Amino acid sequence: MIKCIVIDDEQPAIEIMKYYISKIPELDLVGTFNNPLLGIKEIKKKGVNLVFLDVQMEQMTGLDVMNVINENVKVILCTAFSQYALDGFNLDAVDYLLKPISFDRFSKAVKKALSTFNNEFSPSSLEILDDDHIFVKTEQKGKLIKIYFKDVDYIEAMGNYVAFHQGKTKIVAYSTMKDLEEILPRNIFMRIHKSYIVTLPKISMIENGFVVLNNGHKISIGSNYKEAFISKMKFKTL
Repeated sequence: MIKCIVIDDEQPAIEIMKYYISKIPELDLVGTFNNPLLGIKEIKKKGVNLVFLDVQMEQMTGLDVMNVINENVKVILCTAFSQYALDGFNLDAVDYLLKPISFDRFSKAVKKALSTFNNEFSPSSLEILDDDHIFVKTEQKGKLIKIYFKDVDYIEAMGNYVAFHQGKTKIVAYSTMKDLEEILPRNIFMRIHKSYIVTLPKISMIENGFVVLNNGHKISIGSNYKEAFISKMKFKTL
């Protein structure tokens, strides 16, 4: 995966970028920074591959940041001001995104960035998700079924297959849990057991090591997944 960070002095802009990044499996967000100086330290410390960088910031401009970071680090500039585009490209920015940034435009910039890395990160391996659904391969050859995220209660492992549980309906698809983890949006789905991925908005209760879904179904939280799950839930706990 490509390690990336976001440097922007406006928190709403950072939140949008975090959401977009979560929808692209090849990207691993390792930090966000309002202060560009702290962002520069992170780039040097963690071996960051890609930076989503605001241009106009109080402490220093994005162009100044580009002048001091390693040339092997790819940069996608993000700003509301088009007049800096030429300067950005002169400093070898991968792309230049004008705010407000749509997901479609964002994904095109990411594809361009991926093409500059090794073949393992090439655009051909990039599977961009639509906002609300995916298509899955079924047991029947040549057949694909559209599955809306909002309809899924949980996903169950079945060897080389998985079962999407939607109320009283079960759709069996040809996939592995590992593949699903990489492709499903992390803000909606999370693996909590070696055999289960749950739809986070469908959780009604967490009790005694179990997740209780809106339909009353209980799923055990696996010991290897407990710490990550609790950490994620802390952001939604009063």
